[in-house]
Amino acid sequence: MQMQKNVQQYWFWLIILVLLVNATGLLSPVLVGSDAYSYGILAKNIVASGNWIDLTYHGQPWLDKPHFPFWVTAASFKLFGISTFAYVLPGFIFNIIGACYTYRLAKLLYSESVGLLAALIYVTSLHLLLSSIDLRAEAYLLGEIMPAAYYWLQYDRNAGIKNLLLGALFTGLALMTKGLFVVVTIFSGLVISWIYSKSYWKVISPKWLIAYALSLLVALPEFLSLYSQFQWAGLSWYFYGSQFGRFFGTGRIVANSGDPFFFVHTFLWAFLPWSLVFIAVIYTQLRKFKALDQTARLNIVYLHASFWPTFIMFSATKFQLDHYTNIIVPFAAILCAAYLIHHQNLKILARVQVGLSALLLMLAIGVPAFVFRSSAVAWLCLIPLAILLWLFKSVRTFNLLNRCVIFPSLAIACVYGVVSSMNFWVISKDVMGYKVAQLGIQHPHIPIYSLDQNTDADSPAFYVDNPVYYVQNLQNIQDPQYYLLVPESEFSHVQLPKSAQKIGRYSGSSQVNNPVLLVSNQKFAEQSMSWDTLYFIGK
Repeated sequence: MQMQKNVQQYWFWLIILVLLVNATGLLSPVLVGSDAYSYGILAKNIVASGNWIDLTYHGQPWLDKPHFPFWVTAASFKLFGISTFAYVLPGFIFNIIGACYTYRLAKLLYSESVGLLAALIYVTSLHLLLSSIDLRAEAYLLGEIMPAAYYWLQYDRNAGIKNLLLGALFTGLALMTKGLFVVVTIFSGLVISWIYSKSYWKVISPKWLIAYALSLLVALPEFLSLYSQFQWAGLSWYFYGSQFGRFFGTGRIVANSGDPFFFVHTFLWAFLPWSLVFIAVIYTQLRKFKALDQTARLNIVYLHASFWPTFIMFSATKFQLDHYTNIIVPFAAILCAAYLIHHQNLKILARVQVGLSALLLMLAIGVPAFVFRSSAVAWLCLIPLAILLWLFKSVRTFNLLNRCVIFPSLAIACVYGVVSSMNFWVISKDVMGYKVAQLGIQHPHIPIYSLDQNTDADSPAFYVDNPVYYVQNLQNIQDPQYYLLVPESEFSHVQLPKSAQKIGRYSGSSQVNNPVLLVSNQKFAEQSMSWDTLYFIGK
Protein backbone atom coordinates (compact mmCIF):
# COMPACT_ATOMS: atom_id res chain seq x y z
CA MET A 1 0.00 0.00 0.00
CA GLN A 2 2.84 2.41 0.88
CA MET A 3 4.56 1.70 -2.42
CA GLN A 4 1.27 2.31 -4.27
CA LYS A 5 0.85 5.63 -2.45
CA ASN A 6 4.39 6.68 -3.39
CA VAL A 7 3.68 5.87 -7.03
CA GLN A 8 0.49 7.95 -6.95
CA GLN A 9 2.40 10.89 -5.47
CA TYR A 10 4.97 10.53 -8.25
CA TRP A 11 2.22 10.65 -10.86
CA PHE A 12 0.63 13.68 -9.17
CA TRP A 13 3.86 15.70 -9.25
CA LEU A 14 4.47 14.60 -12.82
CA ILE A 15 1.04 16.02 -13.72
CA ILE A 16 2.00 19.32 -12.07
CA LEU A 17 5.33 19.36 -13.94
CA VAL A 18 3.66 18.80 -17.33
CA LEU A 19 1.05 21.48 -16.62
CA LEU A 20 3.83 23.94 -15.78
CA VAL A 21 5.60 23.12 -19.05
CA ASN A 22 2.30 23.47 -20.88
CA ALA A 23 1.67 26.84 -19.20
CA THR A 24 4.77 28.34 -20.85
CA GLY A 25 2.55 28.86 -23.88
CA LEU A 26 0.71 31.53 -21.90
CA LEU A 27 3.80 33.71 -22.20
CA SER A 28 3.79 33.91 -26.00
CA PRO A 29 3.43 37.55 -27.12
CA VAL A 30 1.47 36.62 -30.24
CA LEU A 31 -1.66 34.62 -30.92
CA VAL A 32 -1.13 31.25 -32.57
CA GLY A 33 -3.17 30.74 -35.75
CA SER A 34 -5.69 32.79 -37.68
CA ASP A 35 -8.66 31.37 -35.75
CA ALA A 36 -7.21 32.58 -32.45
CA TYR A 37 -6.69 36.02 -33.98
CA SER A 38 -10.28 36.21 -35.24
CA TYR A 39 -11.73 35.02 -31.92
CA GLY A 40 -9.53 37.49 -30.03
CA ILE A 41 -10.84 40.36 -32.17
CA LEU A 42 -14.44 39.27 -31.56
CA ALA A 43 -13.90 39.31 -27.79
CA LYS A 44 -12.02 42.61 -28.01
CA ASN A 45 -14.98 44.12 -29.87
CA ILE A 46 -17.28 43.07 -27.01
CA VAL A 47 -15.08 44.89 -24.50
CA ALA A 48 -14.69 47.98 -26.70
CA SER A 49 -18.40 48.31 -27.50
CA GLY A 50 -19.86 47.11 -24.20
CA ASN A 51 -22.30 45.05 -26.29
CA TRP A 52 -22.26 41.46 -25.01
CA ILE A 53 -25.04 40.26 -27.30
CA ASP A 54 -24.00 41.15 -30.86
CA LEU A 55 -20.85 39.55 -32.29
CA THR A 56 -19.15 41.75 -34.89
CA TYR A 57 -16.01 41.35 -36.99
CA HIS A 58 -14.60 44.20 -39.08
CA GLY A 59 -17.79 46.09 -38.35
CA GLN A 60 -20.03 43.33 -39.77
CA PRO A 61 -22.39 40.93 -37.93
CA TRP A 62 -20.65 37.61 -37.37
CA LEU A 63 -22.42 34.23 -37.21
CA ASP A 64 -20.15 31.20 -37.09
CA LYS A 65 -19.78 30.09 -33.45
CA PRO A 66 -21.93 30.34 -30.30
CA HIS A 67 -21.18 33.07 -27.77
CA PHE A 68 -19.82 31.45 -24.61
CA PRO A 69 -16.06 31.35 -25.45
CA PHE A 70 -16.21 35.00 -26.52
CA TRP A 71 -18.02 36.01 -23.35
CA VAL A 72 -15.42 34.29 -21.19
CA THR A 73 -12.52 35.76 -23.20
CA ALA A 74 -14.05 39.24 -23.01
CA ALA A 75 -14.41 38.86 -19.24
CA SER A 76 -10.72 37.88 -19.09
CA PHE A 77 -9.84 40.99 -21.14
CA LYS A 78 -11.80 43.12 -18.67
CA LEU A 79 -9.83 41.64 -15.77
CA PHE A 80 -6.32 41.44 -17.22
CA GLY A 81 -6.33 43.79 -20.20
CA ILE A 82 -6.23 42.80 -23.85
CA SER A 83 -3.27 40.49 -24.35
CA THR A 84 -2.42 37.01 -25.55
CA PHE A 85 -2.14 35.90 -21.91
CA ALA A 86 -5.69 37.06 -21.16
CA TYR A 87 -6.90 35.39 -24.37
CA VAL A 88 -5.33 31.98 -23.67
CA LEU A 89 -5.90 31.82 -19.90
CA PRO A 90 -9.65 30.93 -19.84
CA GLY A 91 -9.30 28.06 -22.31
CA PHE A 92 -6.22 26.80 -20.47
CA ILE A 93 -8.23 26.77 -17.22
CA PHE A 94 -11.07 24.86 -18.89
CA ASN A 95 -8.50 22.37 -20.17
CA ILE A 96 -7.35 21.82 -16.55
CA ILE A 97 -10.99 21.44 -15.45
CA GLY A 98 -11.26 18.69 -18.06
CA ALA A 99 -8.24 16.96 -16.50
CA CYS A 100 -9.76 17.20 -13.01
CA TYR A 101 -13.03 15.64 -14.12
CA THR A 102 -11.25 12.97 -16.13
CA TYR A 103 -9.67 12.04 -12.79
CA ARG A 104 -13.04 12.13 -11.00
CA LEU A 105 -14.84 10.08 -13.67
CA ALA A 106 -12.07 7.45 -13.72
CA LYS A 107 -12.08 7.31 -9.91
CA LEU A 108 -15.87 6.86 -9.94
CA LEU A 109 -15.64 4.01 -12.45
CA TYR A 110 -12.47 2.34 -11.13
CA SER A 111 -10.19 3.70 -8.39
CA GLU A 112 -8.07 6.67 -7.35
CA SER A 113 -4.93 5.23 -8.97
CA VAL A 114 -6.77 4.83 -12.29
CA GLY A 115 -8.03 8.39 -11.92
CA LEU A 116 -4.54 9.83 -11.39
CA LEU A 117 -3.07 7.87 -14.28
CA ALA A 118 -5.98 8.90 -16.54
CA ALA A 119 -5.33 12.56 -15.66
CA LEU A 120 -1.62 12.09 -16.42
CA ILE A 121 -2.42 10.53 -19.81
CA TYR A 122 -4.83 13.42 -20.46
CA VAL A 123 -2.30 16.19 -19.75
CA THR A 124 0.45 14.44 -21.75
CA SER A 125 -1.60 13.75 -24.89
CA LEU A 126 0.15 15.64 -27.68
CA HIS A 127 -2.84 17.35 -29.25
CA LEU A 128 -4.30 18.43 -25.92
CA LEU A 129 -0.93 19.97 -25.02
CA LEU A 130 -0.94 21.94 -28.27
CA SER A 131 -4.63 22.82 -28.24
CA SER A 132 -4.60 24.19 -24.69
CA ILE A 133 -2.60 27.11 -26.12
CA ASP A 134 -3.74 27.16 -29.77
CA LEU A 135 -7.28 27.71 -28.57
CA ARG A 136 -10.35 26.44 -30.37
CA ALA A 137 -13.79 25.68 -28.93
CA GLU A 138 -12.56 22.18 -28.00
CA ALA A 139 -10.38 23.53 -25.17
CA TYR A 140 -13.52 24.88 -23.51
CA LEU A 141 -15.50 21.76 -24.34
CA LEU A 142 -13.07 19.55 -22.43
CA GLY A 143 -13.92 21.49 -19.27
CA GLU A 144 -17.64 21.21 -20.00
CA ILE A 145 -18.16 17.72 -21.45
CA MET A 146 -16.17 15.87 -18.79
CA PRO A 147 -17.95 17.51 -15.80
CA ALA A 148 -21.29 16.98 -17.55
CA ALA A 149 -20.49 13.29 -18.18
CA TYR A 150 -19.40 12.88 -14.55
CA TYR A 151 -22.50 14.49 -13.03
CA TRP A 152 -24.93 12.75 -15.38
CA LEU A 153 -23.41 9.38 -14.50
CA GLN A 154 -23.82 10.29 -10.82
CA TYR A 155 -27.37 11.47 -11.54
CA ASP A 156 -28.15 8.15 -13.21
CA ARG A 157 -27.03 6.32 -10.08
CA ASN A 158 -28.36 8.82 -7.55
CA ALA A 159 -30.89 11.42 -8.68
CA GLY A 160 -29.69 14.16 -6.33
CA ILE A 161 -30.42 17.83 -6.95
CA LYS A 162 -26.70 18.69 -6.95
CA ASN A 163 -25.98 16.23 -9.77
CA LEU A 164 -28.99 17.47 -11.72
CA LEU A 165 -28.06 21.15 -11.45
CA LEU A 166 -24.35 20.72 -12.16
CA GLY A 167 -24.98 18.27 -15.01
CA ALA A 168 -27.42 20.74 -16.59
CA LEU A 169 -25.03 23.66 -16.00
CA PHE A 170 -22.07 22.09 -17.80
CA THR A 171 -24.26 20.68 -20.57
CA GLY A 172 -25.76 24.12 -21.11
CA LEU A 173 -22.29 25.70 -21.26
CA ALA A 174 -21.26 23.09 -23.84
CA LEU A 175 -24.37 23.92 -25.89
CA MET A 176 -23.36 27.60 -25.76
CA THR A 177 -19.82 26.70 -26.84
CA LYS A 178 -20.27 24.41 -29.83
CA GLY A 179 -23.89 23.55 -30.53
CA LEU A 180 -26.29 20.64 -30.41
CA PHE A 181 -23.89 17.87 -31.42
CA VAL A 182 -22.09 18.02 -28.05
CA VAL A 183 -25.02 16.06 -26.58
CA VAL A 184 -23.79 13.04 -28.58
CA THR A 185 -20.52 12.96 -26.64
CA ILE A 186 -22.16 13.82 -23.30
CA PHE A 187 -25.03 11.33 -23.45
CA SER A 188 -23.98 8.52 -25.83
CA GLY A 189 -22.21 6.59 -23.05
CA LEU A 190 -25.30 6.63 -20.86
CA VAL A 191 -27.80 5.89 -23.62
CA ILE A 192 -25.86 2.92 -25.01
CA SER A 193 -25.30 1.65 -21.45
CA TRP A 194 -29.07 1.75 -20.94
CA ILE A 195 -29.58 -0.14 -24.19
CA TYR A 196 -26.93 -2.70 -23.17
CA SER A 197 -28.61 -3.24 -19.78
CA LYS A 198 -32.08 -3.21 -21.43
CA SER A 199 -33.21 -0.11 -19.52
CA TYR A 200 -34.60 1.54 -22.66
CA TRP A 201 -37.33 3.42 -20.82
CA LYS A 202 -34.79 5.66 -19.08
CA VAL A 203 -34.28 7.72 -22.24
CA ILE A 204 -37.78 9.24 -21.95
CA SER A 205 -38.35 8.88 -18.21
CA PRO A 206 -39.53 12.03 -16.36
CA LYS A 207 -36.22 12.10 -14.48
CA TRP A 208 -34.26 12.53 -17.70
CA LEU A 209 -36.79 14.74 -19.48
CA ILE A 210 -36.28 17.22 -16.63
CA ALA A 211 -32.50 16.95 -17.16
CA TYR A 212 -32.80 17.67 -20.89
CA ALA A 213 -35.14 20.62 -20.32
CA LEU A 214 -32.94 22.14 -17.62
CA SER A 215 -29.88 21.88 -19.88
CA LEU A 216 -31.71 23.83 -22.60
CA LEU A 217 -32.80 26.37 -20.00
CA VAL A 218 -29.15 26.99 -19.03
CA ALA A 219 -28.38 27.62 -22.73
CA LEU A 220 -31.22 30.19 -22.97
CA PRO A 221 -28.82 33.21 -23.00
CA GLU A 222 -27.35 31.87 -26.25
CA PHE A 223 -30.76 31.51 -27.89
CA LEU A 224 -31.85 34.97 -26.78
CA SER A 225 -28.62 36.55 -28.05
CA LEU A 226 -28.93 34.87 -31.44
CA TYR A 227 -32.54 35.95 -31.76
CA SER A 228 -31.70 39.52 -30.71
CA GLN A 229 -29.01 39.90 -33.37
CA PHE A 230 -30.31 37.71 -36.20
CA GLN A 231 -33.97 36.97 -35.32
CA TRP A 232 -35.20 33.57 -36.51
CA ALA A 233 -32.24 33.20 -38.87
CA GLY A 234 -29.96 33.02 -35.83
CA LEU A 235 -31.99 30.24 -34.22
CA SER A 236 -32.22 28.40 -37.53
CA TRP A 237 -28.45 28.59 -37.83
CA TYR A 238 -27.98 27.24 -34.30
CA PHE A 239 -30.41 24.33 -34.50
CA TYR A 240 -29.61 23.36 -38.10
CA GLY A 241 -26.98 25.25 -40.06
CA SER A 242 -24.14 25.27 -37.54
CA GLN A 243 -24.24 21.50 -36.99
CA PHE A 244 -26.48 19.55 -39.35
CA GLY A 245 -25.72 21.91 -42.23
CA ARG A 246 -22.00 21.43 -41.79
CA PHE A 247 -22.41 17.67 -41.23
CA PHE A 248 -24.54 17.09 -44.34
CA GLY A 249 -22.74 19.69 -46.47
CA THR A 250 -25.79 21.94 -46.85
CA GLY A 251 -24.77 24.79 -44.54
CA ARG A 252 -22.96 28.05 -45.18
CA ILE A 253 -19.54 26.47 -44.55
CA VAL A 254 -19.02 23.15 -46.31
CA ALA A 255 -16.18 20.87 -47.35
CA ASN A 256 -16.22 19.14 -50.74
CA SER A 257 -14.13 16.12 -49.83
CA GLY A 258 -13.43 13.97 -46.81
CA ASP A 259 -11.49 10.84 -45.97
CA PRO A 260 -13.41 8.29 -43.85
CA PHE A 261 -10.06 7.25 -42.33
CA PHE A 262 -8.89 10.81 -41.64
CA PHE A 263 -9.52 10.59 -37.91
CA VAL A 264 -7.89 7.17 -37.68
CA HIS A 265 -4.42 8.41 -38.61
CA THR A 266 -5.12 11.79 -36.97
CA PHE A 267 -5.91 10.16 -33.64
CA LEU A 268 -2.77 8.02 -33.84
CA TRP A 269 -0.53 11.10 -33.76
CA ALA A 270 -2.84 13.30 -31.69
CA PHE A 271 -2.93 10.75 -28.83
CA LEU A 272 0.84 10.25 -28.72
CA PRO A 273 2.52 8.83 -26.71
CA TRP A 274 -0.47 6.64 -25.79
CA SER A 275 -1.72 5.56 -29.24
CA LEU A 276 -0.18 2.08 -29.10
CA VAL A 277 -1.54 1.57 -25.59
CA PHE A 278 -5.03 2.40 -26.88
CA ILE A 279 -4.66 -0.16 -29.67
CA ALA A 280 -3.67 -2.76 -27.06
CA VAL A 281 -6.72 -1.77 -25.01
CA ILE A 282 -9.10 -2.35 -27.93
CA TYR A 283 -7.56 -5.71 -28.81
CA THR A 284 -7.51 -7.00 -25.23
CA GLN A 285 -11.01 -5.85 -24.30
CA LEU A 286 -12.58 -7.30 -27.43
CA ARG A 287 -10.85 -10.61 -26.79
CA LYS A 288 -11.65 -10.86 -23.07
CA PHE A 289 -14.93 -8.96 -22.82
CA LYS A 290 -17.12 -12.01 -22.12
CA ALA A 291 -14.80 -13.20 -19.34
CA LEU A 292 -15.18 -9.94 -17.37
CA ASP A 293 -17.64 -9.42 -14.54
CA GLN A 294 -20.78 -7.34 -15.01
CA THR A 295 -19.37 -4.15 -13.47
CA ALA A 296 -16.24 -4.26 -15.62
CA ARG A 297 -18.32 -4.83 -18.75
CA LEU A 298 -20.62 -1.90 -17.94
CA ASN A 299 -17.63 0.39 -17.43
CA ILE A 300 -16.13 -0.66 -20.75
CA VAL A 301 -19.46 -0.22 -22.55
CA TYR A 302 -19.90 3.27 -21.07
CA LEU A 303 -16.40 4.45 -22.02
CA HIS A 304 -16.38 3.00 -25.52
CA ALA A 305 -19.93 4.28 -26.07
CA SER A 306 -18.72 7.76 -25.09
CA PHE A 307 -15.80 7.49 -27.54
CA TRP A 308 -16.89 5.70 -30.71
CA PRO A 309 -20.22 7.38 -31.68
CA THR A 310 -18.50 10.78 -31.74
CA PHE A 311 -15.49 9.33 -33.57
CA ILE A 312 -17.75 7.71 -36.19
CA MET A 313 -19.86 10.87 -36.51
CA PHE A 314 -16.75 12.93 -37.24
CA SER A 315 -15.50 10.35 -39.74
CA ALA A 316 -18.83 10.28 -41.58
CA THR A 317 -18.84 14.00 -42.37
CA LYS A 318 -16.69 15.64 -45.03
CA PHE A 319 -15.97 18.59 -42.75
CA GLN A 320 -12.91 17.26 -40.91
CA LEU A 321 -10.46 19.13 -38.66
CA ASP A 322 -7.83 17.42 -36.55
CA HIS A 323 -8.79 19.13 -33.27
CA TYR A 324 -12.28 17.60 -33.34
CA THR A 325 -10.97 14.42 -31.68
CA ASN A 326 -9.83 16.33 -28.59
CA ILE A 327 -13.19 15.97 -26.87
CA ILE A 328 -13.02 12.15 -26.83
CA VAL A 329 -9.39 11.89 -25.68
CA PRO A 330 -10.40 11.81 -21.96
CA PHE A 331 -12.45 8.63 -22.46
CA ALA A 332 -9.52 6.99 -24.26
CA ALA A 333 -7.27 8.14 -21.39
CA ILE A 334 -9.46 6.40 -18.81
CA LEU A 335 -9.54 3.19 -20.87
CA CYS A 336 -5.74 3.24 -21.17
CA ALA A 337 -5.23 3.97 -17.47
CA ALA A 338 -7.49 1.10 -16.39
CA TYR A 339 -5.71 -1.25 -18.80
CA LEU A 340 -2.22 -0.30 -17.63
CA ILE A 341 -3.05 -0.71 -13.94
CA HIS A 342 -5.07 -3.91 -14.20
CA HIS A 343 -3.21 -5.71 -16.99
CA GLN A 344 -0.70 -8.25 -15.72
CA ASN A 345 1.72 -8.61 -18.62
CA LEU A 346 3.18 -5.24 -19.65
CA LYS A 347 6.65 -6.45 -20.64
CA ILE A 348 6.32 -5.94 -24.40
CA LEU A 349 4.36 -2.71 -24.02
CA ALA A 350 6.99 -1.33 -21.62
CA ARG A 351 9.71 -1.91 -24.21
CA VAL A 352 7.61 -0.24 -26.89
CA GLN A 353 6.89 2.79 -24.69
CA VAL A 354 10.55 3.21 -23.69
CA GLY A 355 11.58 2.94 -27.36
CA LEU A 356 8.91 5.48 -28.35
CA SER A 357 10.22 7.82 -25.64
CA ALA A 358 13.72 7.58 -27.07
CA LEU A 359 12.40 8.34 -30.56
CA LEU A 360 10.44 11.36 -29.33
CA LEU A 361 13.54 12.61 -27.54
CA MET A 362 15.63 12.29 -30.69
CA LEU A 363 13.04 14.35 -32.57
CA ALA A 364 12.97 16.97 -29.81
CA ILE A 365 16.72 17.40 -30.16
CA GLY A 366 17.23 16.87 -33.89
CA VAL A 367 14.43 18.97 -35.40
CA PRO A 368 15.30 22.36 -33.83
CA ALA A 369 19.04 21.76 -34.35
CA PHE A 370 18.34 21.04 -38.04
CA VAL A 371 15.91 23.95 -38.50
CA PHE A 372 18.06 26.58 -36.80
CA ARG A 373 21.42 24.97 -37.69
CA SER A 374 22.75 26.29 -34.43
CA SER A 375 25.09 24.52 -32.04
CA ALA A 376 23.67 26.68 -29.23
CA VAL A 377 20.20 25.25 -29.87
CA ALA A 378 21.64 21.73 -29.95
CA TRP A 379 23.37 22.26 -26.61
CA LEU A 380 20.17 23.68 -25.13
CA CYS A 381 18.29 20.59 -26.28
CA LEU A 382 20.86 18.39 -24.53
CA ILE A 383 19.55 19.54 -21.14
CA PRO A 384 16.30 17.49 -21.24
CA LEU A 385 18.28 14.68 -22.87
CA ALA A 386 20.71 14.60 -19.93
CA ILE A 387 17.81 14.46 -17.46
CA LEU A 388 16.12 11.61 -19.28
CA LEU A 389 19.36 9.71 -19.81
CA TRP A 390 19.88 9.85 -16.06
CA LEU A 391 16.43 8.34 -15.62
CA PHE A 392 17.03 5.74 -18.34
CA LYS A 393 20.25 4.77 -16.59
CA SER A 394 18.20 3.42 -13.74
CA VAL A 395 15.43 2.04 -15.91
CA ARG A 396 15.62 -1.35 -14.23
CA THR A 397 14.63 0.23 -10.92
CA PHE A 398 11.23 1.10 -12.39
CA ASN A 399 8.54 -1.52 -12.57
CA LEU A 400 6.90 -2.26 -15.93
CA LEU A 401 3.96 0.04 -15.25
CA ASN A 402 6.17 3.05 -14.59
CA ARG A 403 8.29 2.32 -17.65
CA CYS A 404 5.08 2.49 -19.66
CA VAL A 405 4.07 5.76 -18.01
CA ILE A 406 6.95 7.93 -16.77
CA PHE A 407 9.34 7.95 -19.73
CA PRO A 408 6.67 8.75 -22.37
CA SER A 409 5.26 11.50 -20.15
CA LEU A 410 8.65 13.18 -19.73
CA ALA A 411 9.55 12.71 -23.40
CA ILE A 412 6.32 14.29 -24.67
CA ALA A 413 6.80 17.18 -22.22
CA CYS A 414 10.23 17.76 -23.77
CA VAL A 415 8.75 17.63 -27.27
CA TYR A 416 6.11 20.17 -26.31
CA GLY A 417 8.69 22.42 -24.65
CA VAL A 418 10.86 22.41 -27.77
CA VAL A 419 7.88 22.96 -30.11
CA SER A 420 6.61 25.78 -27.92
CA SER A 421 10.06 27.43 -27.90
CA MET A 422 10.41 27.11 -31.68
CA ASN A 423 6.92 28.49 -32.13
CA PHE A 424 7.72 31.47 -29.93
CA TRP A 425 10.99 32.08 -31.79
CA VAL A 426 9.50 31.92 -35.28
CA ILE A 427 6.07 33.50 -34.98
CA SER A 428 7.15 36.36 -32.73
CA LYS A 429 9.45 37.37 -35.60
CA ASP A 430 6.94 36.69 -38.35
CA VAL A 431 3.61 38.26 -37.33
CA MET A 432 3.25 41.64 -38.98
CA GLY A 433 0.51 42.91 -36.70
CA TYR A 434 2.62 42.27 -33.60
CA LYS A 435 5.65 43.95 -35.16
CA VAL A 436 3.62 46.99 -36.19
CA ALA A 437 2.52 47.35 -32.57
CA GLN A 438 6.20 47.47 -31.55
CA LEU A 439 6.91 50.48 -33.76
CA GLY A 440 6.01 52.99 -31.11
CA ILE A 441 2.69 54.33 -32.45
CA GLN A 442 2.29 57.70 -30.73
CA HIS A 443 -1.45 58.23 -31.24
CA PRO A 444 -3.50 55.25 -29.96
CA HIS A 445 -6.85 56.67 -31.11
CA ILE A 446 -5.94 57.57 -34.68
CA PRO A 447 -7.18 54.88 -37.14
CA ILE A 448 -4.84 52.55 -39.00
CA TYR A 449 -5.75 51.81 -42.62
CA SER A 450 -4.27 48.62 -44.04
CA LEU A 451 -3.98 48.82 -47.81
CA ASP A 452 -4.79 45.61 -49.67
CA GLN A 453 -4.00 43.40 -46.67
CA ASN A 454 -5.07 39.84 -47.40
CA THR A 455 -4.34 37.94 -44.19
CA ASP A 456 -6.31 38.66 -41.02
CA ALA A 457 -3.57 37.13 -38.85
CA ASP A 458 -1.18 39.80 -40.20
CA SER A 459 -3.42 42.65 -39.07
CA PRO A 460 -2.35 44.76 -36.08
CA ALA A 461 -5.97 45.04 -34.87
CA PHE A 462 -5.51 42.74 -31.86
CA TYR A 463 -2.19 44.22 -30.76
CA VAL A 464 -2.96 47.96 -30.89
CA ASP A 465 -5.63 50.19 -29.39
CA ASN A 466 -6.16 51.99 -32.69
CA PRO A 467 -9.20 51.12 -34.82
CA VAL A 468 -8.01 49.18 -37.90
CA TYR A 469 -9.70 49.28 -41.30
CA TYR A 470 -9.00 47.61 -44.65
CA VAL A 471 -9.12 49.65 -47.85
CA GLN A 472 -8.34 49.03 -51.53
CA ASN A 473 -7.42 52.68 -52.25
CA LEU A 474 -6.97 56.01 -50.47
CA GLN A 475 -9.84 57.91 -52.07
CA ASN A 476 -12.44 56.90 -49.50
CA ILE A 477 -10.36 57.79 -46.43
CA GLN A 478 -11.97 60.86 -44.87
CA ASP A 479 -9.92 61.08 -41.67
CA PRO A 480 -7.60 64.10 -41.56
CA GLN A 481 -5.00 62.05 -39.65
CA TYR A 482 -4.38 58.35 -39.94
CA TYR A 483 -1.76 55.65 -40.16
CA LEU A 484 -1.35 53.83 -43.45
CA LEU A 485 0.11 50.33 -43.76
CA VAL A 486 1.38 49.80 -47.30
CA PRO A 487 2.75 46.52 -48.72
CA GLU A 488 5.69 46.74 -51.09
CA SER A 489 3.60 45.40 -53.97
CA GLU A 490 1.50 48.57 -53.76
CA PHE A 491 4.33 51.13 -53.56
CA SER A 492 4.30 51.93 -57.27
CA HIS A 493 0.48 52.36 -57.30
CA VAL A 494 0.09 54.59 -54.25
CA GLN A 495 0.34 58.38 -54.34
CA LEU A 496 1.15 59.19 -50.75
CA PRO A 497 0.06 62.59 -49.35
CA LYS A 498 2.83 65.14 -48.90
CA SER A 499 2.42 64.98 -45.13
CA ALA A 500 3.27 61.24 -45.03
CA GLN A 501 5.97 60.41 -42.48
CA LYS A 502 7.55 56.97 -42.42
CA ILE A 503 7.13 55.37 -39.00
CA GLY A 504 8.72 52.01 -39.69
CA ARG A 505 9.18 49.14 -42.09
CA TYR A 506 8.33 45.51 -41.52
CA SER A 507 9.40 42.26 -43.11
CA GLY A 508 8.43 38.76 -42.12
CA SER A 509 10.97 37.27 -39.68
CA SER A 510 12.62 40.58 -38.83
CA GLN A 511 13.99 42.52 -35.90
CA VAL A 512 13.18 45.94 -34.52
CA ASN A 513 15.99 48.48 -34.74
CA ASN A 514 14.35 51.01 -32.40
CA PRO A 515 10.91 52.32 -33.26
CA VAL A 516 12.11 54.35 -36.24
CA LEU A 517 12.82 51.55 -38.68
CA LEU A 518 12.19 47.83 -38.83
CA VAL A 519 15.19 46.13 -40.44
CA SER A 520 15.30 42.68 -42.04
CA ASN A 521 17.17 39.97 -40.20
CA GLN A 522 19.50 38.71 -42.93
CA LYS A 523 19.47 35.18 -41.55
CA PHE A 524 15.77 34.86 -42.31
CA ALA A 525 15.55 37.36 -45.19
CA GLU A 526 14.92 34.62 -47.74
CA GLN A 527 11.71 33.71 -45.87
CA SER A 528 10.29 37.23 -46.19
CA MET A 529 7.25 37.21 -48.45
CA SER A 530 6.62 40.96 -48.55
CA TRP A 531 7.66 44.28 -47.10
CA ASP A 532 5.20 46.61 -45.40
CA THR A 533 5.80 50.22 -44.43
CA LEU A 534 3.78 52.18 -41.89
CA TYR A 535 3.24 55.90 -42.48
CA PHE A 536 1.70 58.61 -40.32
CA ILE A 537 -0.39 61.02 -42.40
CA GLY A 538 -1.67 64.30 -41.01
CA LYS A 539 -0.76 67.79 -40.02
